[in-house]
Amino acid sequence: MVDVSWASIALVKGDNLHVLALFSEIGSAWKVGERLPLRGTATEWVTHHQEIVVEPDLTQESRFVNGKLHLNQGIRSLVSLPLLAKGKAIGSLTVASCQPNAYSPRHITLLEQLTSQIAMPVENSQLYAEVEEKARKDELTGLLNRRSLDELIASEVSRHSRYGGVLSIIILDLDSFKLFNDTYGHLAGDKLLHQIGSVMKKSIRGSDQAFRYGGDEFAILLPNTSLDAAIQVSDRVRKKIAADIESGHIPVTASLGLASWPADGISATEVIAAADSALYLAKRTGGNRSQCASGTLLPLEETTETIPSPTETRNGETLSTIYALAITVDARDHYTRHHSKKAGEYATALAEALNLAPSEVTRLETCALLHDIGKISISDQILNKPGKLTPAEWAVIKTHPQVGVNIASHAPQLAPCLAGILHHHERYDGTGYPEGLKGDDIPLEARILAIADAFAAMTTLRSYSQALSAAETREELKRGAGTQFDPHLIKVFLSITGVATPPVTEKVRR
Repeated sequence: MVDVSWASIALVKGDNLHVLALFSEIGSAWKVGERLPLRGTATEWVTHHQEIVVEPDLTQESRFVNGKLHLNQGIRSLVSLPLLAKGKAIGSLTVASCQPNAYSPRHITLLEQLTSQIAMPVENSQLYAEVEEKARKDELTGLLNRRSLDELIASEVSRHSRYGGVLSIIILDLDSFKLFNDTYGHLAGDKLLHQIGSVMKKSIRGSDQAFRYGGDEFAILLPNTSLDAAIQVSDRVRKKIAADIESGHIPVTASLGLASWPADGISATEVIAAADSALYLAKRTGGNRSQCASGTLLPLEETTETIPSPTETRNGETLSTIYALAITVDARDHYTRHHSKKAGEYATALAEALNLAPSEVTRLETCALLHDIGKISISDQILNKPGKLTPAEWAVIKTHPQVGVNIASHAPQLAPCLAGILHHHERYDGTGYPEGLKGDDIPLEARILAIADAFAAMTTLRSYSQALSAAETREELKRGAGTQFDPHLIKVFLSITGVATPPVTEKVRR
């Protein structure tokens, strides 16, 4: 009914126009969601005069600043109409054609009727968006509120689970705020809280988010941020509050608790709870300090607890999440898929050849499935880097056994597996990590797992090296006996693996 090569709905937002919707058969210089200067545009004219403007042929006359852009696209004629809601112009509908004189009075009448149908739903949607935004913000400080924190941290945990990396959270509570409120009154207290919000906004990066957590508690969410970097942010905020906040004769300082995912919790709720616990420890030990969650460097405790098989233990929510994270590590690209499962098969075969008890074989199988779970905290850029790692990148890689222990320790049933997860990169000669254990000081399950893990890695295609042949693999294992691997275990493993190797389908960063 109407020839349209290009069309847009644009809303007026102060001195800008906001491109709400766009259609084009010929490309466009604009994008949906883009904000452009309003001055000199057809949208400015039609909303100011609340009248329709028609440009029959842009090659003959172009009245507005964006006319040249339209001409470059091949547009010859256009019509722009005001969107009127309750007598107020909120934006414009513009349609354009590559043909000159494309819009007759009949066409314009039809478009005018169409704008009357468009304007009110658009206005209602904008009002809803404004109400929704207000519901997500704290009016006093201008920060996002607790509801927003709950939504965003859950979203970030999900995103980091898929793509790797560490996120951190800081929970902040003001020291002596009740005394300040009681002394100077609630109006002064509200003013101080507003100042805190301003300090926090100025102290964080654009990718970070600050929240009013409730009362005199605040929070900062730091995506893709290690705990060490979060400590720097925390100390910066704490010092600025102590130095910049005007609190009269009553000094107002801040205590801060820090936690990171996944080391201090595997769900959003657990990470927040860990930061909260750290915060109250900071307050109990004097205030005006930052405190990291206790799980950040979890000690390894001896246990005699027996462990059920992986299939039998997946009934608890925490345990299920842990296994899901382990699967996610393997599935982050198609080459690494099933690495942990294959390492488990090799570890189980070696354990059975050593005549270990069935419970120990089951424990090894579970250790193998979870041994690389700490790599969930490592970004894809490092984990799948095709070239040589830098010293800094290696330092990140070497954190994964400890992170793995921290994650697994959230499920008490996995306690017997912690030693295997933590020490599977120790070397028999004492040059491994994370603790440099040597010889028989390395737990047996870790020595078995080191061989199974290496065998699975050497016999598969990796992003940074080719898979080794059967003969090459055997030579590598022999060469590593006594230095990287337990020589007795290597002898047994070579006797049961023979010459055959599995299909070349994976890659794994060792």
